[in-house]
Amino acid sequence: MQTEPPAAGADAAAVIEGSSATAEGGAAAEGSAAKEGSAAKEAASVPLEGGAVLYRVAGGAAEITLNRPEVLNAINGAVHRGILDALERAAGDDAVRAVVIRGSGRAFSAGGDLKAVAAGEDVGHPAVLGQAIWNLAKPVIAAVHGYCLGQACELAAVCDLTVATESARFGEVEINHGWGPPLPITPFALGLKRAKEILLLGEMFDAEIAVQIGLVNRVVGDAGLDAEVARIAGRIAGLKPEAVAANKRLVNSRYERAGFLAGSG
Repeated sequence: MQTEPPAAGADAAAVIEGSSATAEGGAAAEGSAAKEGSAAKEAASVPLEGGAVLYRVAGGAAEITLNRPEVLNAINGAVHRGILDALERAAGDDAVRAVVIRGSGRAFSAGGDLKAVAAGEDVGHPAVLGQAIWNLAKPVIAAVHGYCLGQACELAAVCDLTVATESARFGEVEINHGWGPPLPITPFALGLKRAKEILLLGEMFDAEIAVQIGLVNRVVGDAGLDAEVARIAGRIAGLKPEAVAANKRLVNSRYERAGFLAGSG
């Protein structure tokens, strides 16, 4: 594990900024450049919750993009509601066979927006997002680059498949702020010792470790994320949807019997 504990009390974006460009400064410029670089893709997107989340359908897959790059896609109420809206749209669209969740700019997501919480904003409960992904009959793929921390780490873990870039960084960092994970997927996704290590230490770790411990399915080069995710989504789209849904339910039911998401939502 890499020992890079976030500073207690910092907001999600500031946690990983350190002394480099802050979310309010250089990150905004880099985030804007990244968004401009994918203008063609985003032109076909539907903005949800004022653009906090983008939604598009192409090639049998629905793409849900967390779109607050200036704060490393910290999850506030708008992002929470936008993801739920997008998942509902995907569930009701027969043309959608798989769903991809990703982040714009430099990160998948730095986690929950602590500034929004401190301001009293209704940010929703992460377990509601987790249950929506879990119960969706269509497979959900997390496409992870950059930071994937706290609530975002849990969001990626509850997805059916997770693909990460070599430079991605993960961490269940909530303990550094004095609380536990609001979506307790880690004890179910990992073995006993690894789950305790991640939850008790609150350290960040790299994609190589994430794939070794079973948090991630595959790791690709930083330039290969889109192609690999598209390949996997295309593979799923070519299969019989009833069989895919049945296999997802088969696996999920075993974990539900063990207590995952019991009483949530």
